[in-house]
Amino acid sequence: MTNFYKKSIVLLLVLILMLTGCESVSENMNPLDPDDPVTVTIWHYYNGHIKDNFDELISEFNETKGMELGIVVDAKSLGDVGQLADAVYDSASAAIGSEERPDIFAAYPDNAIRVHKLTGLVDMESYFSESEIKEYRSEFLREGMFLNEEKHYIIPVAKSSENLFVNKNQWEAFSSKNGYTDENLNTWEGIIDVAEKYNQETGSGFLGVDAVANYMLVSCMQLGTEIFTYNDDGTANFNFDEDVARKIWDYYYVPYLKGYFIKTGRFSSDDAKTGKVIAYTGSTAGAAYFPTEVTFSQDNVVEIEPLLLPYPHFKDGIPVAMQQGAGMCITKSDYEHEYASAEFLKWFTGESNNLRFAVSTGYFPVKNEVLNESSMINAMEDADISNPAIKSSIVTTNRMFSDYSFYSSIPFDGSFEIRNLLESSLNEKINRDLEVIDIKTSEGSDRNELIFEHTSQEEFEKWYDNIVSEAEAILSRYK
Repeated sequence: MTNFYKKSIVLLLVLILMLTGCESVSENMNPLDPDDPVTVTIWHYYNGHIKDNFDELISEFNETKGMELGIVVDAKSLGDVGQLADAVYDSASAAIGSEERPDIFAAYPDNAIRVHKLTGLVDMESYFSESEIKEYRSEFLREGMFLNEEKHYIIPVAKSSENLFVNKNQWEAFSSKNGYTDENLNTWEGIIDVAEKYNQETGSGFLGVDAVANYMLVSCMQLGTEIFTYNDDGTANFNFDEDVARKIWDYYYVPYLKGYFIKTGRFSSDDAKTGKVIAYTGSTAGAAYFPTEVTFSQDNVVEIEPLLLPYPHFKDGIPVAMQQGAGMCITKSDYEHEYASAEFLKWFTGESNNLRFAVSTGYFPVKNEVLNESSMINAMEDADISNPAIKSSIVTTNRMFSDYSFYSSIPFDGSFEIRNLLESSLNEKINRDLEVIDIKTSEGSDRNELIFEHTSQEEFEKWYDNIVSEAEAILSRYK
């Protein structure tokens, strides 16, 4: 019998099963043929050592389970998260010059819902049994549920949160001299106090914040109010409380203008490498990038050790941290490619494979059975992974799993654009204002007076009114 007739019969049987009300097509019919393998394409944003580890697992699948089933996985990195999101959206939109849609793509919820609105995504319930779905940590699954829908459209594959990364050597020297302890870094109030003193003594910045959107979203939750309210029609309202906004202004914008916080590059770990800061908030998935040495100058290179602490919270607020890490989405296509995509993701998120990927990259596994400190530390030792920052992040974040609540915003119409607004609004203002202050200072103006003018109540109200207006304009397009 030729492959054409084999596949015709398979498709006919699939249609019959669907018409007879079969609960899960994937449980009843395997359309794959090892003699005629199907190619599954994956787009992702992994780079560096994370990409190397992902590619290694892809090769292992292709040579084992994939060969057995008749699946060949072809993975491609599209650069960073933003470039991947743009490429996937352009492909789903059939934009001129875009590539053909992948079978699987990595996505955060904000971009996944945009693509779902255009071309549709496959829900887990179509190819994963109820018992298989229950193996994943429930919070990770909820992130893949869109507003007012009870299906899971994003398969969790690796998750992360945020830690406070600290140059242990410089911190201990400074803290012992000034009577500080690690507990002073538990709260944003304590960090501001430390950062001011550090700036007075050294003239340098103390802290960098990698993701301002995360900072704003989590700060709102820590202070008791979510930045969005959700409507039954899949839209949302911008619910940015003015008092909370002022707190964010005082604990983010103001310390950047005063030089207590600094960020000169894309990632704060780069500033830590050159000694511009000695601490930063960043993704646990970036633990492997924590520097092992600081280059103050060509002739002054100092080895350092990592100290990883829980993500800071406000003194009178609730300990809340971000839950993040893109999952994988399966694009709607044909039964054969969807089935093959689901089979690969089941294999990749299997306890053993997922644990290996997680501990080698700084991510966390997604299934309940292995999402614990002992399993992850043992896996590190088995894989001969000795990176102290990754190990410290595992210990710290597992402690946060017990003491913190984790937040991930529900995706809604316009959420992709709103996140971009949150990421850019304060940072762009900081860059503009610092440029003006630097120019006027060089012309003879008093720097402290200039900073006082830019951090006034009037300037805050201008920024607050502007961000609210821009957010409401974005959301109104979808109502």
